[in-house]
Amino acid sequence: MLANALRRFVALVGVAAAGGALLGLLIALAGHEAIRRGLALGFYVAGVCLCGLALLLGSSPPVRGRDGGFAGFGRWVGGGVRWASRAEHDEAINLPAVLLTVGVVLILIGVGVDHRPSGT
Repeated sequence: MLANALRRFVALVGVAAAGGALLGLLIALAGHEAIRRGLALGFYVAGVCLCGLALLLGSSPPVRGRDGGFAGFGRWVGGGVRWASRAEHDEAINLPAVLLTVGVVLILIGVGVDHRPSGT
């Protein structure tokens, strides 16, 4: 079971790293940067975006809309909310944790790819 989870996590990091590399190549082409610097920037941007998404998903309230949608302010007034189920609580904790971990891994890959000396 742990081997399957590790295999899925490595696959997720691989897909995210491929997306970050593609973004980095686009940044390098658009900004006339060196390929290595563009790749580093792509990994940084992808990692920060995943960390930000994890923050947004992790701060969801413990209520949901009655139809399963977002429980905005209008639903509070109209009474169209319900408490989140245990499975929804687990997902609200686990998904941001995975996204945060993948984001930090992408940032670390960017640090490894970036060839500039520290402090510049």
